[in-house]
Amino acid sequence: MKIKDIIPVALGNEKPDVLLKNARLVNVFTGEIEETNVALFRKRIAGIGDYDDGKEIIDLEGMYLLPGFINAHLHIESSMLSPRQFAKAVLLRGTTTVIADPHEISNVLGLDGLEYMIKSTEGIPLNVYIAIPSAVPATSMETSGARLGPEDMVGFVDSYPNRIIALGEVMNFPGVINRDSELLTKIEILRHMYKKIDGHAPGVTGKELNAYIDAFIRSDHECTTKEEALEKISKGMQVFIREGTAAKNLDALIDAVNVMNHHSFSFCTDDREPLDILKDGDIDYLVRRSIEKGIDPIIAIRMATINTARYYNLRSMGAVSPGYKADMIVVEDLKKMNIKMVFKDSKLVVKDGKFIEKMEGVYNDMPKKFGKVVLPKFAAEDLKVKNKGGKIRVIKIYEGSLLTDEIIVEPKVENGYVVPDIERDIIKIAIFERHTGTNFSIGFVNGFGIKKGAVGTSVGHDSHNIGVIGVNDEDIEIAAKEIKNMNGGMVVVESGKVLAKLPLPIAGLMADTELEEVVEKLEFVEEKMKELGGIDATFMTLSFMQLAVIPNLKITNNGLVNVNKQEYVDLFVD
Repeated sequence: MKIKDIIPVALGNEKPDVLLKNARLVNVFTGEIEETNVALFRKRIAGIGDYDDGKEIIDLEGMYLLPGFINAHLHIESSMLSPRQFAKAVLLRGTTTVIADPHEISNVLGLDGLEYMIKSTEGIPLNVYIAIPSAVPATSMETSGARLGPEDMVGFVDSYPNRIIALGEVMNFPGVINRDSELLTKIEILRHMYKKIDGHAPGVTGKELNAYIDAFIRSDHECTTKEEALEKISKGMQVFIREGTAAKNLDALIDAVNVMNHHSFSFCTDDREPLDILKDGDIDYLVRRSIEKGIDPIIAIRMATINTARYYNLRSMGAVSPGYKADMIVVEDLKKMNIKMVFKDSKLVVKDGKFIEKMEGVYNDMPKKFGKVVLPKFAAEDLKVKNKGGKIRVIKIYEGSLLTDEIIVEPKVENGYVVPDIERDIIKIAIFERHTGTNFSIGFVNGFGIKKGAVGTSVGHDSHNIGVIGVNDEDIEIAAKEIKNMNGGMVVVESGKVLAKLPLPIAGLMADTELEEVVEKLEFVEEKMKELGGIDATFMTLSFMQLAVIPNLKITNNGLVNVNKQEYVDLFVD
């Protein structure tokens, strides 16, 4: 669009393409609500005021008009939906812009995966900006499917300068503090291209936080306490309050927000499953929940819109204002945040909870299957753990958190082998390297609540090796091999039978079917998982057991990892 074309519309000399009448506009700049009309021209807002005619007129009948929501940080792959089906899901909930870090698919397929994510979202009715992954691989403690070095980033940013907006979350915070040369080179390259450097620093405080911020890292989505969030914003960071499927931090952090500091807070989902998106919401859920916790609706809306736009230098997003992109939502009630309409680029794409636009883009021939899953040769017998005497390390999980602890316990031993102890909720976990099929590791975990059978997934942050938890080796073997047969997916097994499964053939991370079908299958899989005794978000929590950058004890295909020391530890303790 040329400036000279929109000015006559703004002056009222030419009709707007769309006129929104009788709107109660939420002004994120002044904090006021204005009763007015809004004139739209092509993909932009031409003007606000007493416009009375348009080529198309939509009467909002006094409903509230506010900017489309912006998700400050997420991984599309974690939705298990292909990028376009993901777009449909979040548009239904009023999200019109996302900052996506595709380090999941990049850890599996490298640059090919990164390009898939960019091309599959090119030209669709959702603004998808890319934070080029910094963590491929995330650490040296696991076997990844690919590597993205500084040399790969230079060419890729040059190829897609407008789509790549940041360096993805710098997860290896020990690497920053210890001045890892390759990691610092990635940061130097992106900062000199004037891209944001996104952070990931759980529990990092004091002088170590100072050092981390010195690396031009200006955001963090890993805060778990009010005190941590306040320290980080006091040192100039933008804190993304996260509410995902497994990691839920809003209740713990929202009391940190006040009138004076709220500009330093944004909202993100990080990793959120489609059931949660459709049932509870996306960013709209965080807005609604914040209001329920006592945050003023205008402040909550700012955290979901203009705050994030300003952090990422999205100059024409985050507000309903002249010259801004016409990405807007209409709600009946600001507190309930019940979305009646969603506009993207001046087009009405969602009305009364239904998607009414075609989900098409520039590239409409994207592959239905992508990548492959390879397993090491093994049988149930190979999964046995011979008792070496003494106690064992067990990973203790916490529902609603990605943090884990190490607990030292006396093992249950039968016939000379360490076995699951259902009475104490200690079950076996197996991680199978699935990129070349080289090895697997065995450990034990506490807190999942599984009392029978096995549950497995090819989603395993960040290298996405296959993870299976279970109470017997036979079902663990069946689960792993069924995942291979599906070219990736989720599976529930009991007594030698596959009870439910969800194929994820796109890199072993995403389904190749429509949103509604994925949700239906996922509901069935989780229903069957609950029959085994699993906690809520069992699959999502299991997927993070491999993430060797979130304290304290994790397990990769190479063995148990002390995250803080970044070193392997033995299962048995003298």
